[in-house]
Parts: sequence; C-alpha cells; structure tokens
Amino acid sequence: MKQIQKLFSLLLCLVLLLSLAPMALAEEESLLDEAALDQWIQDYLKQQGIGGGNQLFSVGFCYTATGDAWYYNGDTFMYSASMYKVPVAMLLAEKEASGLINQDTDLGGGTLRYLESTALTFSNNDSGHAMLNYLGEDNGGKASKLCMKYASLDQAYYDQDFFDYSYYSARFITQVMETLCAGGEERFPHVIENLLIAQPDSYLNLSLMGKYQVAQKYGAFEERNGNSNNHITAIVYTPNPIIVTVMTRNVNDFQQRMADIGEYLANYALELDGKLAQRQEAQARAEAQAAAEAAAQAEQEAQSSSRITFTGGAQIEGGRARLMPAFYILWAAIAAFGVLVLLHAVQYRKGKAKVTSTRSRPGTRGRH
Repeated sequence: MKQIQKLFSLLLCLVLLLSLAPMALAEEESLLDEAALDQWIQDYLKQQGIGGGNQLFSVGFCYTATGDAWYYNGDTFMYSASMYKVPVAMLLAEKEASGLINQDTDLGGGTLRYLESTALTFSNNDSGHAMLNYLGEDNGGKASKLCMKYASLDQAYYDQDFFDYSYYSARFITQVMETLCAGGEERFPHVIENLLIAQPDSYLNLSLMGKYQVAQKYGAFEERNGNSNNHITAIVYTPNPIIVTVMTRNVNDFQQRMADIGEYLANYALELDGKLAQRQEAQARAEAQAAAEAAAQAEQEAQSSSRITFTGGAQIEGGRARLMPAFYILWAAIAAFGVLVLLHAVQYRKGKAKVTSTRSRPGTRGRH
C-alpha cells in the first residue's frame, strides 16, 4: 500500500509541475535587450540631429510572439491626428462581427464598407467624423474613452488631453495595434485589409515594401501654434509580426526617419525569432528530461511493487501483478466505507446509550 501511495504522490507532483509550466513561461525574462535598443535610438537621433528645443520623438515596439515591448519616450502624449481612425474603426468592426451591422449598413455619410475604406486607406476626414457620429461622439477626443478597452492601461495613466483632445501616447496606440493584430479578421473584420493597402509607397513602405506586408495608419496635423505632428503606427508582418509606432513633433524628413526605424526593428525581430527558437528548444529539452526522469521514477516504483507477498508465502507476478493497483484502490475504497460505517455505528450506539441512561435514572420527575 505504501508503494501505491508513493506512486500516486509522484504522479500528483508531475501533474502539478506540468500545470505550473505555463506560469513559469509567462514569468520568463524578456527577449528584448532594452538597454541596447535605448542606446541605438539615442545614437540614431543624435546622428540625425533630432532632439532638444520643441522637437518630440517617441517610439513603440512590440514583438507579438511573446508580447515583449520596448518604448522610447513612450508615455509622451501628442495630438493623435488621423491615428484615432484605427480604434474607432475597430469599435465598428466589433459591431459587424457581432451581427449588429454589416458592410452595407448605412451609418450616415455612407455604408460601413465605404467609411472604413476611405477613412483607413485614404484617411478621409469626413468618413472619420461620420464613424464618430454613428458612435454618438462628435470628435476624436470624446471617442478616446471608448477605445481605452483596447489597451491594458490604468485609468490614471491617461493624460487629460487624451480625453479632451484625442492626444495619444506611443504606448497606448502600440497596445491598440497589438489588440488589432491578435483579434484579426474574426474580431475586427476588414480593418487590417484596409490598412494593408494604405500608403503603399510611403512611411514604413519606403524601406519595407517588397519585404513584408505592412498594415499602417499615419496621422498628420499642424496645430495653430505651428507645431507639426506626424505619426505612423503599423503591424509589420515579419515571420512573427511586430508593432511599430513612431510619433514626432517638429521633425524634418519624418517619413524617412520612420522608415529607418521600421527597417531596423524588422531586422531586430528576426534576431528575436532566433532567440525565441533557442528558448523553445531549451524548454522542450528540459520538459523531455523531466518527463523521462518522472517515467523512470514511476517505473522504479512500479517494479518495487510488482512482487507482492501474502502471509501464506504465495506470490503474484508478471501479468497478474498489473491487476494489483486496481485491487488496492478497490480495497481502499471498501475499507474507507467500512470505517465510516463503523464510526457512524459507534456514534449511534453512544447516542442510544445516553438516551437509555437518561430515561432509566430514578427520581427525574417531580423534583423541585
């Protein structure tokens, strides 16, 4: 019986270890070398003469295979310009996926098909406003709160300008694009397909066209005070897709800067693919070794219980011995049931004896 208990304990431990494996994987160190990325972007900006004064430059990067992300000035808020059209289109696409509307539904200003294609592919502002109006919002700023669900950020994270004037950070829009990439056609029908044909000869496609598909959305707006905002956010379909966001203010030749960064991060993603493959191979070897050790231990325990001697000296071996674990389980169940019955019987007898004793005591009535 002790051998069976040991075997059961061993198997239980193995199940527990396997159940904890995904948790251990989730807690692994990031594949990204953030210090190296920080140094690279700082050197690049210095080389290009970007920085200081009224210039702003921020970058967001996500390696979707693991969810690892890196940001440079990622929490700097800037006017989103037309980038807001992506999460707004995602809100409508979810309605389509749930059956509330379809591509031919007139949303006011055009059908869903027309508004999506013109707003996402050609960045038509009238179509963007029509989508906002259908959602019951009259500007991108008010719509921002509806789009918060696409990023895993606390309410306290957001700058008030996010709500009032549709100011985005690279961290926010990068997480939105990661959600879009993960949801794909099933959750957000037609959004990515429209972004894939947007700006075919500009922005990230300046360096990546012909290498990878790029689903991108730009934002451009010049404020009354003269600040020029130019941004790009994109899904780049490297073997494991990446999200690239570049947000700029008052930066010259911004498209080329964005293209340079997109190319660098796409190449960096290939390095991460190699690291990920090595990690997965190491994990597979470790799991195989753990399984082999567990199997060997189980076999050892099984062998130690394969010869069972009874009081009379008779032994059961070989094929018949394989029936013994089931026999012991059945015996244990019967024994446990017998113990419960015995305990119940004892309790019943004690209770009955107490009642009988109480009834048989003289002088229990009429005593004052």
